[in-house]
Amino acid sequence: GRVTDAFLASIHYRGDNFRDIVDWPPSWEVDPAKADYPGQRTPGERDGYVFSPINTVVNAFHYAALVRMAEMAAAIGRDDEAATLRDRAALVKRSVNRLLFDPERGVYVDGDTTRHASLHANMFPLAFGLVPEAHVASVTEHIRSRGMAASVYGAQYLLEALYRAGADDYALELMTSDGKRSWLNMLRVGATMTTEAWDEAFKPNLTWNHAWATAPANIVARKLVGVEPLAPAFRRVRIRPQPGGLAVFEAQVPTIRGAVEVEWRAGETGYTLHVRVPANTKAEVWLPLEDGMTLSEGGRTLEEQPDVRLVRREAGFQVVEVGGGRYTFAGRAR
Repeated sequence: GRVTDAFLASIHYRGDNFRDIVDWPPSWEVDPAKADYPGQRTPGERDGYVFSPINTVVNAFHYAALVRMAEMAAAIGRDDEAATLRDRAALVKRSVNRLLFDPERGVYVDGDTTRHASLHANMFPLAFGLVPEAHVASVTEHIRSRGMAASVYGAQYLLEALYRAGADDYALELMTSDGKRSWLNMLRVGATMTTEAWDEAFKPNLTWNHAWATAPANIVARKLVGVEPLAPAFRRVRIRPQPGGLAVFEAQVPTIRGAVEVEWRAGETGYTLHVRVPANTKAEVWLPLEDGMTLSEGGRTLEEQPDVRLVRREAGFQVVEVGGGRYTFAGRAR
């Protein structure tokens, strides 16, 4: 279609800034026939984001695009292009952390001319890997303080950020919330499919069939159950359960090579993790490892199991590699 003035206005284009990339819908005036009082406006879904000449969310997306383009270039053998893109991504990361991070508060601000620190200015950098390890805790704490101050679209990135930071308890809390900004609220108002916005309070003319509101449909499989591909066609997979407060779950995640099965059971003394890895597949299994905990597979220590290869310890997990088959891992407090 043609890029007309009417089109630009419809996507809230102002000068050189695309604003809907932060979140949507914005605050707008309620139809007078439906308003509770003259001039009533919807709350908007941007957590009061203050737009500046240099915006944190826009640059976070730019960084994420460069990282993914570098991966694609490497995958098709364009190593020089991949190196250039990685260098550009590193420059953007340094610039964002130099210009848009407030070291006194340990948070990212919305832009270079404001001290306002919205949910969005922090969840996007965390989700995309811009946050240095030293600042993950303070950024995550700020994100938790904002609640679900995002739309059904923004919720995808909020949940991605929380699982990346290991805040799976809070991610589960948001997915099972019964507040107005929740998936339960969609059921409460009579929807049988995810809606365009959380509620008519946020978008009075919302549609009742919007796939962009289905964040838990992929987050549960990819982040809570923890099954994600590490190589094309699921030749290698990662299994990294982050159950939050769930004591029990069972899941089958379909892949082109067969279903990856994961069963989690936790109690006072530890947990048991049953996994089934399809044939001709390698799996990187992340086993939660607390202080004083012993790990085993099939009743034997990991070191005694020839089919289990110890890889590394990272972020409170023992990472192991296994081939196709069924495994029963256990973590027990001493």
